[in-house]
Amino acid sequence: MNSPPKSFFITTLGCPKNVADSKHIEESLVNKGLVLAKSPEKSDIHLINTCTFIQSATEETIDTILNATQIKKKRKQKLVVVGCFAERYPQAIQEDIPEVDLIFGTGKYAQAGEILEKAFPEIFDKISSPEDILLAREKLHSNRKKKSKSYGFVKISDGCNRGCHFCIIPSLRGEFRDSSEENIFQDIHTALKEGAREICLVSQDTVFFGKSLDKLKDLIQKITELKDVELLRLLYLYPDKKTFQLLDVFHENPKIAPYLESPIQHVSEKILKSMNRSGNLSFFKDLFSKARQREDLEIRTSIILGYPNETSKEVDEVLEFIHTVKPEKLALFAFSPQEGTKAYSFASDLDEKEISRRVNLVREAHLEVLKEIHQSRIGKIYPAIVDEVHANETIVRRFQDAPEIDEVVFVKNKNLQVGEIGQVRINSFFEYDMEGEFFTR
Repeated sequence: MNSPPKSFFITTLGCPKNVADSKHIEESLVNKGLVLAKSPEKSDIHLINTCTFIQSATEETIDTILNATQIKKKRKQKLVVVGCFAERYPQAIQEDIPEVDLIFGTGKYAQAGEILEKAFPEIFDKISSPEDILLAREKLHSNRKKKSKSYGFVKISDGCNRGCHFCIIPSLRGEFRDSSEENIFQDIHTALKEGAREICLVSQDTVFFGKSLDKLKDLIQKITELKDVELLRLLYLYPDKKTFQLLDVFHENPKIAPYLESPIQHVSEKILKSMNRSGNLSFFKDLFSKARQREDLEIRTSIILGYPNETSKEVDEVLEFIHTVKPEKLALFAFSPQEGTKAYSFASDLDEKEISRRVNLVREAHLEVLKEIHQSRIGKIYPAIVDEVHANETIVRRFQDAPEIDEVVFVKNKNLQVGEIGQVRINSFFEYDMEGEFFTR
């Protein structure tokens, strides 16, 4: 009698792109006969897909790895650290956290099965028959049905050529390179088979796909022609002239989500030039004004505060942006110099306390704007999709909100299915999330 298949669990940190990368790890391990565990505590191999984009992400990664070492003590399992942090600090991990059994960086996710099989032959020796592989696939399919999601993240490229002075990603991910259309559509069809109704395209620089706007437009058209794709969301569009031109497609294609994620990082032309980025307050106002020509479109952006040579004048420009553009979603980061970037050597007279004050100042300004936005939503009806169904409540998400990073709406409706599409009326709100009533279409 064959022994039960060995299992794995993936803890994913960081951005939605990491979610797509973890999917490739999962598929590679399943192809080797492993099954997906329900939790780290029940796995034979615990993989942590890490992030180190900014200091807070690095700290979260370290805390997660250290917590995982405690789980490992309670169960005989292998601990594997992969991704950006693993690629950046392999020696430090080996020296400071010897409980980690294996480390590999980015670009090897699809080969995870082969890498782990070579590293842990004693685990894979247990998987010796076609019946074991079949059982592993059946169990994975069962788990996926239980964890059905209304959306799927699909990576269309990796790496970046922008060379932003504060960013470590090009050093970790390498130069920009497209995924093949064959792989993109394979991932899309896999997501659709698992119940996804929404496809989210992710990368470090989505608008650079194919190095041609026409190629990106062609890809968008092909995806939205798939009958099972109800909604296509484009994530991480660099705020430049290409994105400005791409907005025409947003207005023409109703399957594209009414949502623009474009991380500006700052609005001061002086600071942006020091970051090796383009744009200024005037251009960003024009960009987001054009985006809002589509009815009910909402904006997500991000800003870094406390960058070297930032003065109160530049902070005032940021506040002007908040009060005039009124972005619905805003990610704020305190600048933290990352070793291996050009900005690491930039002199700055700003201490952590002052940087934190500036972040809080902008956050408070945005919360005031967000309160006005929430109040304007009361009584409005939005297209929405069901994300989670629980015994006492259901979580739905407006088309204006991206999965896993934006607001959700809590409703009392019962007998709904994950992936069901309808409309939601907003009745009240919290600081970020909302409460409402869902109507099936």
